[in-house]
Amino acid sequence: MAKKKKQSKEERKRIRLQKGKQWLITYQGTPKHMAKHYRERFHVDVLTAVRDLQELGVNYTQEQLDNIKRSEEERLRQKRLKKEKKRQEEMLLSYDFCDDRFAFIAGYTSGGAAYGTTWEEMGIDPELPFEEKVSLLESGNVMQPNDEVDDFENRMTGDELKIKVLPDKFSVCKVVDYSKVDLDADYCFIGKTDEEKSLVCLTGDVPDNTTERSDGWRAFRIEGILIFH
Repeated sequence: MAKKKKQSKEERKRIRLQKGKQWLITYQGTPKHMAKHYRERFHVDVLTAVRDLQELGVNYTQEQLDNIKRSEEERLRQKRLKKEKKRQEEMLLSYDFCDDRFAFIAGYTSGGAAYGTTWEEMGIDPELPFEEKVSLLESGNVMQPNDEVDDFENRMTGDELKIKVLPDKFSVCKVVDYSKVDLDADYCFIGKTDEEKSLVCLTGDVPDNTTERSDGWRAFRIEGILIFH
């Protein structure tokens, strides 16, 4: 089957104006919203809609053109804000271990208030946009502990510390035994007490002899030299 020839910009405009002429004859909306309705009907931007309508005989005053331009700029601004809000909401879902205040949320109080490590404590400006803060956190470009951090933390971190957030999702599991645990997996942490056998692994690596599990955990890697003394 032969491919349909792609129309040129001039051809598309010619066809649109032909259809626009018929549309204009039957148009029952108000003159104030004509450009908006034309834009929606023919899927063009508002400036193209105005130019088409002018070619079809619609007259606009300079004041009307200015109002249309302002309205379109506001519409586009609101669209960008809506898109940005949606993107931030999706990012918050992806990075549920942090929020605008905390770089790492360790847990929540009985009243539902989060607690953990703040962005400022991580050496990241808390006033930065959320996306930029997360980017700095993942890149490991965080400041070193300062004089306000207690001596124990200074001794543990050494001269250089970078914290790298791992992109994977982890699960904390309780297993019957370790016979079905993939010890060669990229990440595998096991622990045993007299009451249970525990496993932390990638969610995709959870063994089928798991009796209890908690999904959706994130992890971070400390890059640098840890001094234990």
